[in-house]
Amino acid sequence: MTRRQRLSKTQIAELFEPPTEQRELVRHFTLSEADRAAVGRSRGDHNRLGHALMLCYLRYPGRPLRAGERPPAGLLAFVAEQIGVFPEAIDKYLAAERNRQHHAVDCQQQLGLRPFGRRTAGELVEVLVPQAIEDDRFVHLAALVMQTCRQRRIIVPAPAALERLCGELRDQARREVHRRLTGDLSAEQRRRLDALMQRREEGGQNWLTWLRQMPQAAKPDAMLGLIERLKHVRAIGIKPDRGHQVHQTRLAQLVREAGRSTVQHIARYERQRRHATLVATSMDLATSLTDQAMDAFDRLFGALFRKAEGRHARDFQSDARSINEKVRLFARVSAALIAAHDKKQDAFGAIKTVIPWKQFCTTVAEAKALARPEAFDAYQGLNKHYSDIRRWSPAFLGAFKFESVPASASLMRAIEVLREANRTEASTLPESAPTAFVRQRWAPYVLPNGIIDRHYYELCVLSELRDRLRAGDVWVVGSRQYRSFEERLLSKQTVQDMQQAGTLPIAIEVDFDRFIEGRRTVLDERLTAINARAKGALLPDVTIEKGVLKISPIEKSTPPEAEALAVRLYAMLPRIRVTDLWPKTVSFWRDCSLRVSILA
Repeated sequence: MTRRQRLSKTQIAELFEPPTEQRELVRHFTLSEADRAAVGRSRGDHNRLGHALMLCYLRYPGRPLRAGERPPAGLLAFVAEQIGVFPEAIDKYLAAERNRQHHAVDCQQQLGLRPFGRRTAGELVEVLVPQAIEDDRFVHLAALVMQTCRQRRIIVPAPAALERLCGELRDQARREVHRRLTGDLSAEQRRRLDALMQRREEGGQNWLTWLRQMPQAAKPDAMLGLIERLKHVRAIGIKPDRGHQVHQTRLAQLVREAGRSTVQHIARYERQRRHATLVATSMDLATSLTDQAMDAFDRLFGALFRKAEGRHARDFQSDARSINEKVRLFARVSAALIAAHDKKQDAFGAIKTVIPWKQFCTTVAEAKALARPEAFDAYQGLNKHYSDIRRWSPAFLGAFKFESVPASASLMRAIEVLREANRTEASTLPESAPTAFVRQRWAPYVLPNGIIDRHYYELCVLSELRDRLRAGDVWVVGSRQYRSFEERLLSKQTVQDMQQAGTLPIAIEVDFDRFIEGRRTVLDERLTAINARAKGALLPDVTIEKGVLKISPIEKSTPPEAEALAVRLYAMLPRIRVTDLWPKTVSFWRDCSLRVSILA
């Protein structure tokens, strides 16, 4: 059992005290004709006012008006105005305790309310456990109990009873979460989970602490360290779909609690709670390690291109002075040749006027040495860093399962070819290796003379994989950040179960044939009705002249007085910055959604 929690005075006031805002007063405390008729049967203004207030309190917040309790002034005035009495009549009513007791009993019977007791408490626990599994925060559970009591016409419990009920509700929800996570674990899986809290031979740390210390640097050793940790977590044998049995919010809460606890503290948990916590932690570690490895891959490959571009720029800058000298010399020689051509003079003699012939020949040889290939770019230097990539790429490609959209099928086959080559330690790739994914930018290097270059082929595969991961065309099984879009939706099995149970939260027919047939029927009925009205000239503002349909323009329906009032109202609104509007809008809609959920 968890330590008994208590609600603060502020939280108790929010749950048990009636609201005072005008909008809330109208929403919760507007009396119906039946209410006013029942109130009117009481003798005296003070009894009518007390009777009306008792009705209001039992509806919201769901408890009777207490002895000697004076309602807020706003609520008192609002109710008194509806029944035509003065608010001061409440003083006489509060002095008559017997009348308050009678009204409490009468109003409970009138509203069909049940008292809170052991039976209703068990009913509430049974109903609310599924919701408590999703979120067992104490304040959330208390608000949930109060809301459910009002929905089921149960008088809300006293604060102390509410705290006990929330504690029991949370305990049962946590036990159910633990049962779902550990229900069918084998003895070997439980042994491996407990082994996470034992010390490693290397370094003296326990295994769980070592797994949590994920390398952050973008280095080959960091990538290998992440993959090593991931293999250790996978060896426990906890499949990711086990987490689908519990709401993701609860899993995240278990992980957070474990993260705030020491390994020694977790080891002292009772058996089922300990194993459930370690199951949630291991699943989260597998996901986090996968995401961390993908981020390391992105940074490592980005560093590869930056190194190649830096080397390319440095090589060019080192020869910049010599290249500039040659360009200036050839510009002078070219000017002399142009002048000789215009004057019909000897071209060789013109060259000799600028530079001796032997020196000119030497300069041409030096220019050839300085000249770069026609395809002068940084990709030429990528091959120099291939050995760095090979330190981690075989382990990386072998550790993760990639899936993709159909357009990236060629890339997926290329990854399989590289995995097989890595497994067999082949130095060359088969001629049948897919190349449809190779972009024009890479083609001269990957396919020189039509033959696959192993080094550039692997670099191209990794580069394309990086781009496709960023674009979302490729995803990683077991990742949170790089998962497929479908994983963010309801599973097919869940949709089928909801369809069979008739609980699919869609306001239309989900079967396409029945839906389209229903739309056709509605369309035919409305067209038939319009046709009949058109024949009888019964359509307003519509005429048919010589087979031509004519519709009168829609006239402006807003009265000028309403437009003038709208202008005045807008002028009263304060002028604020656009950047200040968004938080207020979010707060407004969050408040609206909360009220809608309470009404539901």
